[in-house]
Amino acid sequence: MSEAKELANRLIKAAQSGDRLNWRQAREDTHRAHHAAETEADRVLCIGLHKSIMDAVERQGLVKEDKMEEFREARRKDYILFLIKEAIVGRTDGIISPDKLAAVTRREVAAGRMTADDEFHRLAVAGDTMLVPSQREYGGAGAWIASWFK
Repeated sequence: MSEAKELANRLIKAAQSGDRLNWRQAREDTHRAHHAAETEADRVLCIGLHKSIMDAVERQGLVKEDKMEEFREARRKDYILFLIKEAIVGRTDGIISPDKLAAVTRREVAAGRMTADDEFHRLAVAGDTMLVPSQREYGGAGAWIASWFK
Protein backbone atom coordinates (compact mmCIF):
# COMPACT_ATOMS: atom_id res chain seq x y z
CA MET A 1 0.00 0.00 0.00
CA SER A 2 1.29 3.45 -0.88
CA GLU A 3 2.26 6.03 1.71
CA ALA A 4 -0.63 8.23 0.54
CA LYS A 5 -3.20 5.47 1.07
CA GLU A 6 -1.72 4.59 4.45
CA LEU A 7 -1.97 8.25 5.48
CA ALA A 8 -5.57 8.46 4.29
CA ASN A 9 -6.47 5.32 6.26
CA ARG A 10 -4.72 6.66 9.37
CA LEU A 11 -6.54 10.00 9.15
CA ILE A 12 -9.91 8.31 8.59
CA LYS A 13 -9.41 6.05 11.61
CA ALA A 14 -8.40 9.02 13.75
CA ALA A 15 -11.49 10.96 12.67
CA GLN A 16 -13.78 7.97 13.30
CA SER A 17 -12.38 7.48 16.79
CA GLY A 18 -12.90 11.15 17.61
CA ASP A 19 -9.21 11.92 18.01
CA ARG A 20 -8.35 15.59 17.86
CA LEU A 21 -6.72 16.54 14.58
CA ASN A 22 -3.03 17.39 14.84
CA TRP A 23 -3.24 19.38 11.64
CA ARG A 24 0.37 20.49 11.61
CA GLN A 25 1.57 16.89 11.72
CA ALA A 26 -1.06 15.85 9.17
CA ARG A 27 0.17 18.65 6.87
CA GLU A 28 3.77 17.46 7.16
CA ASP A 29 2.68 13.85 6.58
CA THR A 30 0.74 14.92 3.49
CA HIS A 31 3.78 16.67 2.04
CA ARG A 32 5.92 13.61 2.73
CA ALA A 33 3.37 11.27 1.12
CA HIS A 34 3.02 13.55 -1.91
CA HIS A 35 6.78 13.61 -2.36
CA ALA A 36 6.89 9.79 -2.19
CA ALA A 37 3.89 9.30 -4.50
CA GLU A 38 4.65 7.30 -7.61
CA THR A 39 1.28 7.67 -9.31
CA GLU A 40 -0.96 10.54 -10.26
CA ALA A 41 -3.75 8.92 -8.21
CA ASP A 42 -1.61 9.06 -5.06
CA ARG A 43 -0.62 12.67 -5.73
CA VAL A 44 -4.29 13.60 -6.24
CA LEU A 45 -5.15 11.75 -3.02
CA CYS A 46 -2.56 13.85 -1.15
CA ILE A 47 -3.94 17.06 -2.64
CA GLY A 48 -7.43 16.02 -1.56
CA LEU A 49 -6.20 15.15 1.93
CA HIS A 50 -4.47 18.51 2.20
CA LYS A 51 -7.65 20.32 1.16
CA SER A 52 -9.76 18.35 3.64
CA ILE A 53 -7.32 18.97 6.48
CA MET A 54 -7.06 22.69 5.78
CA ASP A 55 -10.85 22.98 5.40
CA ALA A 56 -11.24 21.30 8.81
CA VAL A 57 -8.73 23.70 10.36
CA GLU A 58 -10.73 26.68 9.12
CA ARG A 59 -14.12 25.15 9.94
CA GLN A 60 -13.09 24.20 13.48
CA GLY A 61 -11.40 27.53 14.19
CA LEU A 62 -8.03 25.94 14.95
CA VAL A 63 -6.18 29.08 13.83
CA LYS A 64 -6.57 32.37 15.66
CA GLU A 65 -8.51 34.96 13.70
CA ASP A 66 -5.55 37.36 13.61
CA LYS A 67 -3.45 34.58 11.99
CA MET A 68 -6.08 33.44 9.47
CA GLU A 69 -4.74 35.53 6.57
CA GLU A 70 -1.25 34.10 7.13
CA PHE A 71 -2.70 30.59 7.36
CA ARG A 72 -4.60 30.98 4.09
CA GLU A 73 -1.51 32.27 2.33
CA ALA A 74 0.54 29.30 3.59
CA ARG A 75 -2.27 26.94 2.56
CA ARG A 76 -2.29 28.39 -0.95
CA LYS A 77 1.50 28.11 -1.23
CA ASP A 78 1.33 24.46 -0.13
CA TYR A 79 -1.24 23.75 -2.82
CA ILE A 80 0.76 25.47 -5.56
CA LEU A 81 3.88 23.59 -4.43
CA PHE A 82 2.03 20.28 -4.84
CA LEU A 83 1.11 21.25 -8.41
CA ILE A 84 4.61 22.42 -9.33
CA LYS A 85 6.17 19.28 -7.89
CA GLU A 86 3.81 17.22 -10.00
CA ALA A 87 4.82 19.14 -13.12
CA ILE A 88 8.47 18.16 -12.62
CA VAL A 89 7.86 14.46 -11.90
CA GLY A 90 10.25 12.43 -14.03
CA ARG A 91 12.44 15.40 -14.90
CA THR A 92 16.03 15.41 -13.76
CA ASP A 93 16.73 19.02 -14.73
CA GLY A 94 14.19 20.54 -12.31
CA ILE A 95 12.55 22.50 -15.12
CA ILE A 96 8.78 22.76 -15.01
CA SER A 97 7.10 21.26 -18.04
CA PRO A 98 4.60 23.90 -19.27
CA ASP A 99 2.28 21.38 -20.89
CA LYS A 100 2.30 19.16 -17.81
CA LEU A 101 1.66 22.10 -15.47
CA ALA A 102 -1.25 23.23 -17.64
CA ALA A 103 -2.65 19.68 -17.63
CA VAL A 104 -2.33 19.50 -13.85
CA THR A 105 -4.14 22.81 -13.33
CA ARG A 106 -6.84 21.79 -15.84
CA ARG A 107 -7.36 18.60 -13.82
CA GLU A 108 -7.64 20.69 -10.65
CA VAL A 109 -10.21 22.98 -12.27
CA ALA A 110 -12.20 19.96 -13.47
CA ALA A 111 -12.10 18.49 -9.95
CA GLY A 112 -13.33 21.76 -8.43
CA ARG A 113 -10.25 22.34 -6.28
CA MET A 114 -9.23 25.34 -8.40
CA THR A 115 -11.35 27.89 -10.21
CA ALA A 116 -11.07 28.44 -13.94
CA ASP A 117 -10.15 32.07 -13.32
CA ASP A 118 -7.42 31.21 -10.79
CA GLU A 119 -4.31 33.25 -11.57
CA PHE A 120 -1.98 30.24 -11.33
CA HIS A 121 -4.17 28.23 -13.71
CA ARG A 122 -4.32 31.10 -16.19
CA LEU A 123 -0.52 31.47 -16.08
CA ALA A 124 -0.02 27.72 -16.54
CA VAL A 125 -2.32 27.61 -19.56
CA ALA A 126 -0.77 30.77 -21.03
CA GLY A 127 2.73 29.35 -20.56
CA ASP A 128 1.72 26.17 -22.33
CA THR A 129 0.26 27.99 -25.33
CA MET A 130 2.85 30.80 -25.55
CA LEU A 131 6.12 28.94 -25.11
CA VAL A 132 5.70 26.17 -27.66
CA PRO A 133 2.17 26.34 -29.04
CA SER A 134 2.38 23.34 -31.35
CA GLN A 135 4.49 20.97 -29.28
CA ARG A 136 1.42 18.86 -28.39
CA GLU A 137 1.05 17.98 -32.07
CA TYR A 138 4.52 16.44 -32.12
CA GLY A 139 4.65 14.70 -28.74
CA GLY A 140 6.82 17.17 -26.83
CA ALA A 141 9.35 19.92 -27.38
CA GLY A 142 12.17 17.53 -28.33
CA ALA A 143 10.04 15.83 -30.98
CA TRP A 144 8.77 19.21 -32.17
CA ILE A 145 12.33 20.48 -32.69
CA ALA A 146 13.38 17.20 -34.30
CA SER A 147 10.45 17.58 -36.75
CA TRP A 148 12.17 20.65 -38.19
CA PHE A 149 14.95 18.44 -39.55
CA LYS A 150 12.71 15.85 -41.19
